[in-house]
Amino acid sequence: MTETPAGAATLRWVATLAWLLPPLVELPLLAGLCSGIPEVGRAAVFGIPATRVAVLFALLAALAGFVAVVRGATGLTRAAVAGALSIAAGIVAALAAGFLFDGEFPMVALLPAHSALALAVLARAALREPAES
Repeated sequence: MTETPAGAATLRWVATLAWLLPPLVELPLLAGLCSGIPEVGRAAVFGIPATRVAVLFALLAALAGFVAVVRGATGLTRAAVAGALSIAAGIVAALAAGFLFDGEFPMVALLPAHSALALAVLARAALREPAES
C-alpha cells in the first residue's frame, strides 16, 4: 500500500505531537513541584529561579522544534532549532541527574529524564531532511 503525501504529513504531525506532549506536561509539573514544595526546590540542581528559567527555555525550544518539523523548516533555521533543542535536552538531563543522584526525591527525576529524551527526539526530527512531497 502506497502512502499519500497527505498521509505522510499527518503521520509526521502526529508523531511529532506525541514527542511534544511529555515536555509540555512534565516540565511545568516539575517547575510547580520545585516552587510548591520547598524540599523539592532545594534538591533542584540549579535552584528554584534557574530551574524555572531552564524549564521555560526547554518549553520554548520544544514548541519551536514542533513548528520546525511540522512546517518543514530548512537550512539555518533547522540547525538553530535543533541546537536549541539539544541544549535544552542537556539542561533537563542535568536536572534529572541532580534529582536522581543528589536529592532526597529520586522519583522526581523521572519527569525531567523523560522530557530530556523527548527533547532529544525532537532535535533529531528537526535535523532530519524534510520529506519530498
